[in-house]
Amino acid sequence: MSIVAAGGFQTGLALGMASMASVGPNNLMMIREGLLRGRVMFVASLVWGTYVALIAASYLLGGSIASVDPAFRAVLSWIGLVALAWFALQSFRAASVAGRIEDRSGRAETGRSCLARVMGVVWMNPLTYVELLLVPAALGQSFAAGGARLEFVMALILMAALCCYGYSLGGGMMASLLRSRASLRLFDLISGLILSAVALTWRPGSLPNERRGSFGGCISP
Repeated sequence: MSIVAAGGFQTGLALGMASMASVGPNNLMMIREGLLRGRVMFVASLVWGTYVALIAASYLLGGSIASVDPAFRAVLSWIGLVALAWFALQSFRAASVAGRIEDRSGRAETGRSCLARVMGVVWMNPLTYVELLLVPAALGQSFAAGGARLEFVMALILMAALCCYGYSLGGGMMASLLRSRASLRLFDLISGLILSAVALTWRPGSLPNERRGSFGGCISP
């Protein structure tokens, strides 16, 4: 889809749909929360709140963010590669851990520890900043009219809500099918393989979604 040919709202929807169609550390975490019947809505709300804050920052600071030093972008790209590898290892580690399935629906985890766990994934994941701060800031600058930029941001916020609550609730709906220990381990193994595949195809020194006028190849946070 060409940026020139699309309005602000349509562009935001397209970028949001591209992010929803791919899977990254944040999305996998929300799916797993649903599978474990944990604090599903709380986790989804935490992640969405973070996304809204970053998208709003991309709108308010668009010019300065879009013109960030290329050297910084290169460093962020390498950090993203390391983060992907680390998250993949964590998924493989979870798949190999013996014992019964953890249950977060009761008193096993406090709200504070849940907050720390979720924010540890979201805020320490460089892909979060790439997809929700740098890319929206760059695309937002392509709209001359302020109204189109605002529509673009509102569409991104809407799609972020669909993504967060959709993945979390979808994981909950799958819980009845994947409640055995072997099934959860299989999910963790598949998660590790997905993240490893993304890391292997990552191009250090470049950031995803920066091809002018295209939404292809989106890597979700």
